[in-house]
Amino acid sequence: MTTNLPDIDLTLGAKEKVKTRFLLVPEDALRFNNLNFIRSLLALVVLFCHCFVIYYGTEKEVEPFYVWSDGQISMGTFAVNYFFVISGFLILLSWDKQPKLGKYLWKRIIRIYPAFIVVSLLCLFLFAPLGTGDFFRPFGYWQLYFKSIDWELIPKNLLLLNEPRAPWVFKNAPITNSLNASLWTIKFEFMCYLIIPLLALIGMFRSRIFSAILFVEVYVIYVYQYYTNSTFWGWQEFPIIGKPDMLIQFLTFFSAGMALYMYRELIPRSRWFFLVSVIAMIVSMFFVKALVVTLPIFGSYVLFHIAFARSYSLKGFAKWGDFSYGIYLFAWPIQQLILLYLEKYMDVALLFILSTSITLCFAFVSWHYIEQPSLRLKNFSFKKKKVETI
Repeated sequence: MTTNLPDIDLTLGAKEKVKTRFLLVPEDALRFNNLNFIRSLLALVVLFCHCFVIYYGTEKEVEPFYVWSDGQISMGTFAVNYFFVISGFLILLSWDKQPKLGKYLWKRIIRIYPAFIVVSLLCLFLFAPLGTGDFFRPFGYWQLYFKSIDWELIPKNLLLLNEPRAPWVFKNAPITNSLNASLWTIKFEFMCYLIIPLLALIGMFRSRIFSAILFVEVYVIYVYQYYTNSTFWGWQEFPIIGKPDMLIQFLTFFSAGMALYMYRELIPRSRWFFLVSVIAMIVSMFFVKALVVTLPIFGSYVLFHIAFARSYSLKGFAKWGDFSYGIYLFAWPIQQLILLYLEKYMDVALLFILSTSITLCFAFVSWHYIEQPSLRLKNFSFKKKKVETI
């Protein structure tokens, strides 16, 4: 399986440096970008959205984006969609640089699984028993909890990237029995990763037009599903793949990122295109109720215009680490516990401040002691090296 995609040249001459200023995605995009900062910001947006969900038990009529858009979208959904746009771009880039299935899958596994396993085990063995607390026993019924847990389900959920399940946790919270609701999207992200080598196998990356066709197809299905309220599987949840109807939404934004990668040498950087895109999103949010139409196209352009801007740079943020995944993984159980133990002192603003402060600490540890060490194994080989003998 090979691709015929042009490489990104990281050593630019004078002419190329002039040319690259007019591209949405410059040729030296790997060295100069704001993606690290944007991903961390998107993770914090999800955290902020979940403050309303966890505090009120719903996002309807309380979460700002949901209210402003007349029920079209929440801030959390907005942020998650653009995680998938960025992933589509970067993961296809990764495949393009090394189109070898074994290496590709190994890189995806070590990026997703180690931190996911750690947060799942922490949820099951620390956060969950603490979450069984009530007035009579504030710090939880640990002995009863461990007697009730389904031990056989744990390895299955870890392998399939499912949200960890625990008995009667947060039973008095607005969102009951929810240990870490954020994790349900991780499965779909990994499924999108698996789609790339399958597309390469059938030659989808041999020509730019194929990636455009793929995006248009899933985009049309996504828009059709939204406006007709129709599904293929009736939102049914299957044992391994979860709810496949959700894959259409994520694949729409993921394929938008892939298309942006494929057309990166052709899409211009334009302030007018940027302005038109912003106006299109504002109009579709407040006036014509068409965000589902504008976000995958115009929203993706705005995202990448900011991510690869030259007039300002936030690339220095990366020296501290990539905290986006850790924020996303740890925020929900921390928010649930804060509300459980400090409910009478809480409002949404204080919940956001406290949960952000604590979550950032966990994300810092996650990056430096779990994720980054795991990523150092990307060149690990299971093949034994031949020993030369004289």
